[in-house]
Amino acid sequence: MNRSFHYRASWLNYTCIIVVAVAAMYSLWHRSVVNAIVGFLLMGVVVLMIERIIHTVYVLTSDGRLIISRGRFSREMSVPVNEIIRMSVIRPKLLGVRYILIEYGAGHETTVQPVNEEAFMREVRDRQERVCINEDKDEEL
Repeated sequence: MNRSFHYRASWLNYTCIIVVAVAAMYSLWHRSVVNAIVGFLLMGVVVLMIERIIHTVYVLTSDGRLIISRGRFSREMSVPVNEIIRMSVIRPKLLGVRYILIEYGAGHETTVQPVNEEAFMREVRDRQERVCINEDKDEEL
């Protein structure tokens, strides 16, 4: 059975959206061709930022994969659960945006920001155990 985790948007995401939206409105307020072009481009950036926040999802599949989808306009990333070496919660001091650093394969890293970090990490570990058990059973046969 697949299990989905949604993206946890931080205050930094909302702040960036507000700043870019205000810049778009300011640019459109002053009427000129260049400002109109810049304003519409910034509005497109705001739409893309919101779309990425809404449609980012982390799916743990029943066949032992972690699929990271960061919106409709980004390529999906697939990580085999049994290749995950380490997961650690990172709490940076400067901006305070927590995320999970996932190390997998031969020196590869990626980050995720699920809503429920503990449940996400627990589910990944459970899936790793299931994959190991299934591989052991296959080797015995």
